[in-house]
Amino acid sequence: MKIFLLRHPETDWNGEWRFQGRTDIPVSKKGKEALEKALPVLCKLPIDIIYTSPLQRARIVAEMINERTGIPFEVDERIIEANCGEWEGRKVPELMKEEPDFMAKWWANPYAVPIPGGESYQDVEKRTSALLQEIIAKNTNALLVSHGIAITTMLRYILELPYEKTAILRIENLGLAKIEVDDFGKGFVISNPAGILDLLSFPL
Repeated sequence: MKIFLLRHPETDWNGEWRFQGRTDIPVSKKGKEALEKALPVLCKLPIDIIYTSPLQRARIVAEMINERTGIPFEVDERIIEANCGEWEGRKVPELMKEEPDFMAKWWANPYAVPIPGGESYQDVEKRTSALLQEIIAKNTNALLVSHGIAITTMLRYILELPYEKTAILRIENLGLAKIEVDDFGKGFVISNPAGILDLLSFPL
C-alpha cells in the first residue's frame, strides 16, 4: 500500500516566513498557480481516499482533486498544523533575533521544547501517527494533505529518526513524499522526477 504526504500550496505568510499554525490563511496567488500546475500529477496518484487538514490552505487541494476525479476526501483534525501559540503570525528572523537562546534550543530538538503557548512536535506526532496507523491497518492507498510541521512528524515516525535529527526533514509547499508499506515493513520512497515530468505532459 502507498501513503502520499502533500504539503499545502504556498500562502502569503509562507512567503514572509511567518509561523502560521492554526491561523486559517488562504492560499496565495502564487500558490494557486502552482496548484493548478501540479493537479495533473496529483489527480493521477494511485489513491482510494484523501485525508485533509481542516484549514483552507490544505482543504482546497482535496476539494480540487475531488472535483476532477471523484476521489472522496475526509477532513481529519489529527493532521492540522501544530498550534504555534505565541509564535503565530511572527516572522522567524524576528524571533531568532529576539529570542536566540530559546530558538536555538527549539531548533535543536522541537520534540523536547514546546512552542510557547503551543504544542511540541511530540504532541503533534501523537495525533498524526495515530491516523497513519489507522490507514495502514485499513491497507488503503491514501493522500494526506497537511502542513510542514505535521508532515515532518509523520516522516520522523516512519523513518524512526532520533528526535534531535528532525531538522534534516524539510518539505516545501506542494512537496510530495511517498510511504510504502508491505510485508517487509514501512519505508520512505523518494518520488521519481522523470515520472512526474511524464505525467505533467498529459493533458488535463
